[in-house]
Amino acid sequence: MPQLCVLICQRDDQASSTLTELARFDLPSPDPATVQRATTLDELETSTLTTGMLILRRLFQLAWLQLDAALVTRYRAEHPGVALPLDGSEPLTVVSRFGTVLLRRQVLADSARRTHVLPGTAALPAHEGVVTTRGLQEWACLLPQELPFSAVARLLGWQTQEPEVLSDTTIRTLVKRHGQLLREAEQAESVALGDTPLKARQHPVVVPLERPRRRAGWPAALNAAVDAALAREQVRPPEGVSWADWERVLAARRAEADRSIEELRHLGPRLAPGDVLLCVDEVLTPKTGGAGRWELRTATLRTPQGVRSLSGTGATFLPVVQALARVAVGEEGRLLLLSDGARWIRTFFTDDLRTLPGAQHLLDWYHLEHTCRDLASRICRDKEEKGVFLHRLFRRLWAGRVAAAVAWLEGYRPQARNTAVLDELIGYLQAREEWIPTYRQRCRERRYIGSGHVEKANDRLGRCHVNLPGKVVDQKTYRCETVLPAVTAERCLSCSPPFTPQPPSGSLLAMFAGVRTSPAGRLLLPRGAAVA
Repeated sequence: MPQLCVLICQRDDQASSTLTELARFDLPSPDPATVQRATTLDELETSTLTTGMLILRRLFQLAWLQLDAALVTRYRAEHPGVALPLDGSEPLTVVSRFGTVLLRRQVLADSARRTHVLPGTAALPAHEGVVTTRGLQEWACLLPQELPFSAVARLLGWQTQEPEVLSDTTIRTLVKRHGQLLREAEQAESVALGDTPLKARQHPVVVPLERPRRRAGWPAALNAAVDAALAREQVRPPEGVSWADWERVLAARRAEADRSIEELRHLGPRLAPGDVLLCVDEVLTPKTGGAGRWELRTATLRTPQGVRSLSGTGATFLPVVQALARVAVGEEGRLLLLSDGARWIRTFFTDDLRTLPGAQHLLDWYHLEHTCRDLASRICRDKEEKGVFLHRLFRRLWAGRVAAAVAWLEGYRPQARNTAVLDELIGYLQAREEWIPTYRQRCRERRYIGSGHVEKANDRLGRCHVNLPGKVVDQKTYRCETVLPAVTAERCLSCSPPFTPQPPSGSLLAMFAGVRTSPAGRLLLPRGAAVA
């Protein structure tokens, strides 16, 4: 019966037709007499995969032997007149996506210096003992975003066809080390950018904006009703269209009468050239065991060219955000900061961002509405009263009339079920009066009033993955883990088209010191920063 075999051959040069066999692998031949419908295909897959992994490991070894021999030849050529006889070889254990592979480096005896030289070391990252390849480190850093460390260790064993190729402790160490590299590079670059004149700054590297699969808008079935309402110049929106959307549609139709219904259907906020939208938030994740919470601060920066996400903890996070904002705004841009109005964000804007060109900080409508609804549940006596209460309050806040809203709340005091909560709402509005704009006018003009970008980024940052069953992390691990999704989700440092070109020199995103992602979205570790 015919048998399949795989040969690895070497050709001395491209013009040569002579092939030298280096390795041979015979695939097991299936026996028709033992064929079973339920298991034969699976057994064939297993044997093919096992043989394929053996081929890859051997090919990896042979490729290394070629490279090592070339490096030895180069080293001898660089030291003419020096006797450099071969003095054996030294093994090196490499943990890779093919499993654990043993590579050998040729050792040269330098009689003049009375020492030994390993030219092949020039092709290896800095290491002590075992070397873990970058590709395997990528897997080890990405999978813990979704799975406990022990499950990641098992998955890597299945993938490499080698059980326990990395232990869960080693995976935890890789995550910590990689997170530290990113954090340190962030901080170093933000300090360097802080000393650069504003006019000398460059545009940050961001992820190009892509057309969403589902654009926001009313159902297409309402297009006929909307068209009829526009023809009648109807003030009240058709059923199914919100008042805010209808006001925006009317304003757009007055400005451009030739706009189609389909264009009006998808009207939404937009950024003018030079505008920069910065949304800042924080995530509090319960610690394992319920004793306290981990704090993670997040930021999403959006420009007409693309979007960029950051995450961090403590005061070290703010200089990075400030540097990124300064790079994006430049001399002639305009910065809009949207947030939930937390005290640390207001202080950050006042102390660090207010001096940027066109800087403006607004309380986003979602958090304002959410807070009012939450407190109204404890102020009003029943559901109907709450509906009337919120309708009258939102009508004033939507128009930006904070003083009128506070005066109306004071007049509501005799009816309030809980005056302490009413005072809390009044204090909330008064503390943020400076940051509350005329939302109605901004909505008409298609300007941003919500910080949904950072809320979406929070979801992508995997803020709940540390609470998976069987996964226990300390604060250092948590802080390092949370930086990884911020990079991989955005793929903002890919060096391969069509995503993003190599970051220009001086760009803020060069702070990752070469950290990039592949076209498949996988994390690529910093060049020269591989963890041995």
